[in-house]
Amino acid sequence: MNLFHALDPTHVTYLLVFGAGAAGGLLGLMAFGLVGRPAENRRREAAPDGRQAARNARLEALTETMPGVPYEFRAGPDGEQAIAFIGDGATELLGLAPEPDGFYERFVEHIPEGHHREAFLQSVEEAVTTRSHWRHEVPFDRPDGTRIWLLGSAEPDPQEKGVLFRGLLLNITERIEEERRREQVIRRVTDAIVEVDAEWGFTLVNDQAEALYGMTEENLLGRTLWDVFPQAKGTRFEKEYRRAMRSREPVRFEEHFERMGAWFDIQIYPNPDGGLAFYFDDVTKRKEREEQLREREELLRSITENVSGGIYRSTAEEGIVYANSAFVEMFGYESRDELRAADPSTFYADPGKRKALYRQEDEQGGLDGVEVQFQRNDGSTFTGLLSTQRVDAPDGNQVYNDGAVTDITQRKRREQMLKSRRRKIEALYRATSGLLAVENRDAVPDRIAEVLQEVFGFPLRHVGLVEDEMLVPKETVGEGLSRMPEPKAQPLSEDLVATRAIQAGEAVVVESTGGLENDLDYGTLSTLAGIPIGGHGAVVVGKEAGTFDALDLRLLEVLGGYATLVLGRLEREERLVQAREEAEEAAQLKSAMLANMSHEVRTPLMSMIGSADLLREDLEEGGLEGEPADMAEQIFRSGQRLRDTLDSVLELSRLESGAYTLDDDSAYLDVVVREVAQELNLRAHEKGVQLEVDGPPTSVEAQLDETAVRRIATNLVENAIKFTPEGGEVRVRAEPEDEETALLAVEDTGVGIAEEAREDIFDAFKQESVGLNREYEGSGLGLSIVHRLTTMMDGTIEVESEKGVGTRFAVRLPR
Repeated sequence: MNLFHALDPTHVTYLLVFGAGAAGGLLGLMAFGLVGRPAENRRREAAPDGRQAARNARLEALTETMPGVPYEFRAGPDGEQAIAFIGDGATELLGLAPEPDGFYERFVEHIPEGHHREAFLQSVEEAVTTRSHWRHEVPFDRPDGTRIWLLGSAEPDPQEKGVLFRGLLLNITERIEEERRREQVIRRVTDAIVEVDAEWGFTLVNDQAEALYGMTEENLLGRTLWDVFPQAKGTRFEKEYRRAMRSREPVRFEEHFERMGAWFDIQIYPNPDGGLAFYFDDVTKRKEREEQLREREELLRSITENVSGGIYRSTAEEGIVYANSAFVEMFGYESRDELRAADPSTFYADPGKRKALYRQEDEQGGLDGVEVQFQRNDGSTFTGLLSTQRVDAPDGNQVYNDGAVTDITQRKRREQMLKSRRRKIEALYRATSGLLAVENRDAVPDRIAEVLQEVFGFPLRHVGLVEDEMLVPKETVGEGLSRMPEPKAQPLSEDLVATRAIQAGEAVVVESTGGLENDLDYGTLSTLAGIPIGGHGAVVVGKEAGTFDALDLRLLEVLGGYATLVLGRLEREERLVQAREEAEEAAQLKSAMLANMSHEVRTPLMSMIGSADLLREDLEEGGLEGEPADMAEQIFRSGQRLRDTLDSVLELSRLESGAYTLDDDSAYLDVVVREVAQELNLRAHEKGVQLEVDGPPTSVEAQLDETAVRRIATNLVENAIKFTPEGGEVRVRAEPEDEETALLAVEDTGVGIAEEAREDIFDAFKQESVGLNREYEGSGLGLSIVHRLTTMMDGTIEVESEKGVGTRFAVRLPR
């Protein structure tokens, strides 16, 4: 017969066990030993439907008359165990559905982990093993989070197979709480306790009070409080004692007792007989620690009031207990009291950030320079660096969090400004690449307008070009303007911001359009800036209000310089085409082109180099490093390299056109060579090349143009350094070869020149490596200039070279 077959309810016996205290109880054994056992070991055979239903009905009827929750639990001989019945009261008492299946597991999950759960499971196992009476008290956490205490009791009923436990659960929470209250009262006995009757006569003096007063209970009983302690009259002691006697309400206060030189925490409770009970706790040491703490806090205040940062101290219970003036002012409060009364969560722009910081603080024991968005009393925000440290109070019972807040709003704004500047520089660098690639004049204004929109985004963006002494509008865009002037062609003599910029050759800002002497209607525009495109035209940007950032103006000048370069190139190309058609000789065409290009490009190029140099200084002063600074440096150095190239082009043009004249005064060749070497020594050192000068002990004098000789020596030595890798050597020698000839030799251990390229190295613009992917930068004019100057002075030049070994140039000049 299965143990879960229906049982006769008349045989069901409940053992009522009444415990001590206000709440007696019955607690039954709900289930035993189920935790950790496989599900297949917890199978149970259900009773026939009819008998089981009738049996359950009778059991449920019994639960209505019971003070707790009854249940039945069966344990089989093979360890099979299960709940057979649980009363409906389980829902109200435990918050669990009264379904037998899995009830025990659900119940155990709500017993606090650790000692309580282990003790409960152990007592269950013992009762199952010995088939004996079971009784146990255990805390239980209901699903709603409240904790109650349960008393369980059960009696075993041996069956044919196994044993059936019948029991009851009772709520003993009130009794447990009462016992705890009594324990707290008992702990107070460690204090000095005195009781007096309604006439102030001593009726009780415990051992601690005897030690405190230095008198025995026998000496005090029968005497009144005022006889024993007459010095208490007129003090706070008498005032508080009589108040408690009169009001019959408990009183508690702390006071210093002069006679004993000690501080006491005194609690006074009315007695049922009309008297009072006094509890004295000596808190002198605590008061001394508090005084030490106050002194430390005063020292903290005196120090923190002299710092600019916000300093505070807080506790988990009280919030901010101290803040210096800087902290109060930083958060926009009038006083410390107003600050302390505020909800700390309002100090944060994001209240959820406060909880996250607390968690981080607990994990790390403090914070170190965490960036936080704080909120002032008026709702405005600022960015601060928060650092905190946990500090234990001298008494060991209090934990403080000392913190400091540094307002870094200005620094953040500066960082954001620098980031904005960097983005603009990068955008300008990318955008101008398309401008430099345009192939016709009409496309330049379109591309400038695109750059203005992509990089700057001013409300008014206008580009005008000069045509027949008129400034003709090419591109005009107005965004977000309620009214703007209609673009029309204007004479260059008209007083416009564009004509002012063209005449000045630099950016011009007009703070008010009313200051311009013309009849134009500027609509709602107030502030204008004009940037010249050389003499080709101007860029105009405008706003309805406000001023222009200095960096924006400098970047606009760079844009104007690029546009000047492009338009100049396009105009030169057009003139060169015309010159080619009209020229009778190819040499004349080339000379005209070189001279024309050199002069026309120099003016805008010098403007670009100057602007790039100013931009480098601005970025350096702003502390901006990285790619923007590198780009500014690249613009500056590229401009210098282009300027050197133009100088060479101009010099070659002068040589070819016959405009170069020689000076026939005597010059010392060895002195010139040493001076050139000294000037280029730094360049050689930076590249890791050793530069040496050889020569005879006596001077080498010759009737030569010193400037031309210096140019020859400079070009040859610069070339040798450029084509010699790190660790190589360049050697220069000047000496008399014979009575009529002086020798200038430059020898290096560089890359050498291929045989097929040697015959062309003295031609203008010729280099061994050509194209965009060439290995070495340069215009290819240096050796051409050397050859022409040497020839003009009736000299000769020879070259010996081996690829990968080195090169030697020998210049022979008449003495």
